[in-house]
Amino acid sequence: MIFGYIRVSSKDQNPQRQIEALKEYEKELKDENIFIDKQPGKDFNRDNYLELKRILREGDTLIVKELDRFGRNKEMIKDELSWMNDKGVRTKILDIPTTLMDLPDENSWVIKMVNNILIEVLGSIAEEERVKIRQRQKEGIAIAKKEGKYKGRKPQELPKNFPSLYNRWKEGNITAVEFTKLLGYKSRNTTYKKIRQYEEEIKS
Repeated sequence: MIFGYIRVSSKDQNPQRQIEALKEYEKELKDENIFIDKQPGKDFNRDNYLELKRILREGDTLIVKELDRFGRNKEMIKDELSWMNDKGVRTKILDIPTTLMDLPDENSWVIKMVNNILIEVLGSIAEEERVKIRQRQKEGIAIAKKEGKYKGRKPQELPKNFPSLYNRWKEGNITAVEFTKLLGYKSRNTTYKKIRQYEEEIKS
């Protein structure tokens, strides 16, 4: 089967550009086989992407518009593409033309070799660009601080039941896993961030 994967970084971004590109390339791609996530690419804890990976089978084809729709850094991209390769899933990335080539089975190693080189190079470039962006952001913040214009991000308001759950967790009546589930968060990392925020608030 043929599948498509699309990711935009936030809920207010429109995925239509990517949808049209995938359908323009592959006319047989069905709407129900297009999986869309609207969240940052910092990790792969994305509901629709994980569902797609559960569905993919050997011999399937996955089409993605751009390399960085997989993730934000080289290692994440390489890990996912390696998983697809081990699973027997053909990955086509529209901005890497060699991944779109079709050769006889006996020459398939040529595509793999060229694609691995390109993915390595493009992944490195993408990661370097993100480093530059972060550096520019740091420089901008430093300038804003000097000028007294930087206020920083306002922390999100904690859930109303957080203090009572925090006390139960602190007293050992619930585990961190239970604490996370009761808050409705997906990971303990988020819970620990909120704990630090709450402890800062009660100190001040």
